[in-house]
Amino acid sequence: MIRYISKLPFFKRVIPSLGIRVLKILGKNRGFFKINGINFFLDFLDPVDRQIIIHKKYEEDSVKYFCHEIDKNSFSFFFDIGSNSGYYSFYLGNKYPFLKVSAFEPNVDAYSKFTKTLLKNEFDNIKVYNFGLSDENKKQKMITWIKHGYAKTNSTILNKSHDLQNSKVFQASFKVGDEMFDYKKEKICIKIDVEGHELQVLKGLEKNLINNQCLILIEIADSNFKVVNDFLEKKKFRIIYRSNYRLDYFYTNIN
Repeated sequence: MIRYISKLPFFKRVIPSLGIRVLKILGKNRGFFKINGINFFLDFLDPVDRQIIIHKKYEEDSVKYFCHEIDKNSFSFFFDIGSNSGYYSFYLGNKYPFLKVSAFEPNVDAYSKFTKTLLKNEFDNIKVYNFGLSDENKKQKMITWIKHGYAKTNSTILNKSHDLQNSKVFQASFKVGDEMFDYKKEKICIKIDVEGHELQVLKGLEKNLINNQCLILIEIADSNFKVVNDFLEKKKFRIIYRSNYRLDYFYTNIN
């Protein structure tokens, strides 16, 4: 149902309010949507999914820059760390069948949406894991917030500063990236969107970052920028592109 009414110009204008209410009442907020030739399983109540459903694209400038660099450097691997419902994984995995995609998502609901998309489509170059990456193997509490009666799938690690009102707290698993992968002299592109956990992810992948040619897209909040940037600069990475719309930075160690 959403596929049809979301195409109407009037509905697009009223989506932030009326559209959400109607779909929630009807219980028709979830389903498959054909986007860029891929059958995505998405939820209209999720703000990230809603952007993809309405606009048929997501973070277009960063996706285009990834494509530009993949065309130029012939990367073999893509790590999607904090994959959510998997837009980057499926877009790049579909456009570049030679790219071996490994996606990591600790939120069970986001992982479930990703898995439904994976099973619906014929991809043999994409794997998804229901855990996050970090600098040690551990379980941690994560939190997401509830809006329109729905727990969003973009989550963050719980800390004392978080407001627990209208939230959902859950236990998630994390693993060390270097214990999963031991690549040498490969070309790897990496997307990191982990809501403040960037440094721990990078430390857990340190050997792979040093031993390979890498391109990293990483979202860094201003409060974390210095420590993350210092870490990457010490590993001989430099910024080559920054999004004009978000706190997204591309780093590389490729000369």
